Amino acid sequence: MRPAFVLPLLLAACGAAQSDGAGERQAPIAAAVNRTDAVPAKPVAAPSPTAKAPTCDAGAPESPCQIVGKWRVTKVYNPANKDPLADEMGMVGSTFTVTGNSDASGTIRWDGPDNGQFDHRDVCTGPYLSPTASARPDPSRATLAAALKAWSVKGDAGAARHLGCDQGHWAVPSEPGGKWFGLVLAMERQLAFEWFDERIVLAERAG
Repeated sequence: MRPAFVLPLLLAACGAAQSDGAGERQAPIAAAVNRTDAVPAKPVAAPSPTAKAPTCDAGAPESPCQIVGKWRVTKVYNPANKDPLADEMGMVGSTFTVTGNSDASGTIRWDGPDNGQFDHRDVCTGPYLSPTASARPDPSRATLAAALKAWSVKGDAGAARHLGCDQGHWAVPSEPGGKWFGLVLAMERQLAFEWFDERIVLAERAG
């Protein structure tokens, strides 16, 4: 027969064991609640600027990303002139802006000043460039190469691409069907492109 004092001791020991176990279980539950409370903080945080979807897919074969931006004309090459580098047409200083295609179509349009050399009503909507691999040979490449040499600008005329527009037009047509509009060669912060009367225009990023 067990001594009378043993039963209270057993009950006390059992209670202590249950209490310790409960304490061990409660700690992780409380931590889990705290973690759950912390989760909603992420969605309400201010979105990162880098999270914005790109307005132009640089990897797309016909992407206009290389030419997106604001440009200012700095030089003109006209092989028909005695001095092909003379800016007798007053084109230098004119600016134009190219916007990329995103949810809405991008555009190419002249900003100004209106010196009579550009029709400011001309707008290329949905600009794109011919894939480098399929840009067909063009006599204008020789003129572009001569212009680059005269300007002492490093660039590969053979890498120039043709400009295309979903609607409208801009620059000299490259073919009777009007699908392409002149050669375009992007070079870091410079851009050379074909214009009317066999001229080649050089522009630099204005912003």
